[in-house]
Amino acid sequence: MTAAPRVVVVGGGITGLALAFSLQADAQRREAPLLLRVLDGAARAGGHVQTTRADGFLVEAGPNGFLNREPHTMALIEALGLGPRLVEARPEARRRFIVRGGRLCQVPDGPRSLLTTTALSWRGRLRLLAEPFAGAPPAGVDETVHAFATRRIGAEAADMLVDTAVSGISAGDSRRLSVRAQFPQMAEMEREHGSLVRAMFARRGQRTGPSKLLSFDDGLGVLATTLANRLGPALQCRARVQSIDRTGATWRVALEDGAIVLADHVVLAVPARTAAPMLQRLDPALAAGLTAIEYSGLGVVALGYRTADVPRALDGYGYLVTKPEGLATLGVVWESSLFAGRAADGTALLRVFLGGARRPEVVDLSPQDLVERARAELAAVMGIAAEPRHVSVFRWPSAIAQYTVGHDERRAAIRHQVQRHPGLHVCGTSYDGVSFNHAVRSGRIMAHELAEMVWDGARPRTAVTVPAIPPATVLA
Repeated sequence: MTAAPRVVVVGGGITGLALAFSLQADAQRREAPLLLRVLDGAARAGGHVQTTRADGFLVEAGPNGFLNREPHTMALIEALGLGPRLVEARPEARRRFIVRGGRLCQVPDGPRSLLTTTALSWRGRLRLLAEPFAGAPPAGVDETVHAFATRRIGAEAADMLVDTAVSGISAGDSRRLSVRAQFPQMAEMEREHGSLVRAMFARRGQRTGPSKLLSFDDGLGVLATTLANRLGPALQCRARVQSIDRTGATWRVALEDGAIVLADHVVLAVPARTAAPMLQRLDPALAAGLTAIEYSGLGVVALGYRTADVPRALDGYGYLVTKPEGLATLGVVWESSLFAGRAADGTALLRVFLGGARRPEVVDLSPQDLVERARAELAAVMGIAAEPRHVSVFRWPSAIAQYTVGHDERRAAIRHQVQRHPGLHVCGTSYDGVSFNHAVRSGRIMAHELAEMVWDGARPRTAVTVPAIPPATVLA
């Protein structure tokens, strides 16, 4: 190995940026040499984390916030000196709705509202209250989220609340996702306490208060832009990787423009399906394993209106759409009610999320067709008929990894296969959780492990062990 370890990070999304900055900071703290390159095929770094300003609106292309419960995210913000720029969501953002029978129904947020909510019938409410008496999980079965929820809280709550929430969290299908992979904390609560209700009471004394939804004064893009600026010339955009191979102990990263980048360590911080063709020649079996991880696509349409043109008060976070409604819309976030500064006085900003596992074909619609679909379905639920003052459209064909049944085994097999190639590493939301917080944490953990390997001589670990964090909707 050269005196200065050569590390190439493929992918300039939030995972790759957090990884590279953390590794760079560790090198500076140690006063150790480091040759770092971050290669991203897009014109700008940040992946889904993009913020734009137009027509008086601040628009997020992807996630718009994160929960404050993840230490790695908060540590990264502190290291960047961005703490003073944090903003907290308004209190009314805790009020959330679902669409059932064409109407907005408030989701229960406590025992009292559970007794009065119209989101469930009285039979559904009674069955949910019987959760402590639900049967044990089936032995040796990788249970789906829907099966888990049906067993514990009943079929109606599983359909109306859980399946709907899953469409917002992962744009996925609760009947295909693995509960132990997607929501390990839920399986852990049942395993430790025999009941979700008993687990919540048992953990109540350990809490420091409710989680806070945070962003930055100029949008979540502040974090991606600051990371990119701090990396400086180490970050190279429009650098699309074609293939990765190895000659002896040296890795060769071939770019589409013909350039070759040499490295001692290569970290693939891109979606598994993006990494697969890069490794096809090196290890076809590994490439096949990466390809087996599924994704759901999303179309995101941001619409700005005069407040006077919105018939109902935007008095909450927004709403999710239950599957029986048959809409292409998964949910709508009332952005201007969530964080201050998202829209000028007298205007409102809403973001419509469409497609996912329910309607995968929607992501392939033209921008104009996406806007027409979003407006028609928004009008059906909220009665908004006016022409918008602003429109933005974003399409994410591989928005969110789907942790379907068998995901834990697939992930373990991938990491075992990767270890056959010393100096090759994978991280990111394809493996370590799908939320914004998960993305940051995966990158920072990988940075710490790399630092131990390149400067302390530690052996690579067999897997990344990460504690569960509360799920936050993808609309957050």
